[in-house]
Amino acid sequence: MLDTKEVSQLTCLECGFEAPAGETWNRVTAPPFGLLTQCPECGSTNIHSHS
Repeated sequence: MLDTKEVSQLTCLECGFEAPAGETWNRVTAPPFGLLTQCPECGSTNIHSHS
């Protein structure tokens, strides 16, 4: 899970969707990984965090 206090911007590496970290992004539970950030546009969990 990404700490939204440390990350200001997230980018989906699948579709290129960008938005500030926060409520725009979905959260999904994916055992055995736990809670993952998911792109609201394409559903990918391949997310890059940057400031």
